[in-house]
Amino acid sequence: MISRLFLPFLILVILIVIISKATYQSFNNYFLPSDTPSIDIFLNFIGVVYAIISAFVVFEAGSRFNGINEELSKEFIALRNVFSIIKSFNDPELIELCRVKIRNYSVTLKKKLYTNGPKAKKEVSSKFREIFTILDKIEPKNEKEKILLGRVVDSLSSYGNSRSRRLGLIESEISKLELFLVVFLSLSLIVGFFFVRLSNVYLFMSLMAIVSSAVGFILLIIFDMNSPFNGFWTISSEPISRTIEFLEED
Repeated sequence: MISRLFLPFLILVILIVIISKATYQSFNNYFLPSDTPSIDIFLNFIGVVYAIISAFVVFEAGSRFNGINEELSKEFIALRNVFSIIKSFNDPELIELCRVKIRNYSVTLKKKLYTNGPKAKKEVSSKFREIFTILDKIEPKNEKEKILLGRVVDSLSSYGNSRSRRLGLIESEISKLELFLVVFLSLSLIVGFFFVRLSNVYLFMSLMAIVSSAVGFILLIIFDMNSPFNGFWTISSEPISRTIEFLEED
């Protein structure tokens, strides 16, 4: 899936290259060799600050993205554990009830995973709560089944905790102040390179293409991972699919 941000990124790079060619001569006319040391200091300062800030924001976005993937995986591992333990009760009705409840939640979440909105959240939450009704149908007949019931409760608790952490990570987007700072520093760095004096216009255009592409890719990574359900980097629904397949196994 192509990120919705890719086209603006591509347009930005092309626009900067065109502007660099159009303004090449005027910059050479207006700026003297004596300006070069000051420009170098400016670029070094902006470059260092930009590297630190962008690295921090990329790490933050990546940690959040990986955290969502990890919690989704843990959530469905816990559900598979619940079903495996329920099968040990040797109660066909209980097993089928568990299979239906987990399948309903899995299918609904997979369908709504990339959909945001109160209606989708309400539907998924309803299926989530229904899974816990399995506990009402478990009636331990001996000590072994009491132990199994404790394990079911533990797995359901793990399932609920992972789901809560996943939803918490989804809601904790990168702050707009951090995003503004990265964009501001990106533009400052690109503008700074317009003051670099090169003897050849095509060499200057190549420099601006490389700089704008590098900065653009960093912005693309940050904004794309900050929206983990669309674009190049998306949350995988594979744990859900594996769980649905697991439920169908004999």
